[in-house]
Amino acid sequence: MPLYEYQCTECGHNFEKLQSMKSTGADCPNCEQPAKRSLSVFAAVSKGSSNGLDFSPMPPMGGGGCCGGGCCGPSH
Repeated sequence: MPLYEYQCTECGHNFEKLQSMKSTGADCPNCEQPAKRSLSVFAAVSKGSSNGLDFSPMPPMGGGGCCGGGCCGPSH
């Protein structure tokens, strides 16, 4: 089961929840209101450190939805 990150739209609390991929959401453990699932930043593993593995976080992605990426064409 994947670990999902959530942010409550009511109180702003961030939390993680282990749930199946079929789950549609989660309630905030602080205020018990529906929370919005966030995009997670994951760690990338590459060769290069002294022990043979380099665990470094991926850079944060800007924006959200389609226009946060490159699908809307060049920015003005």
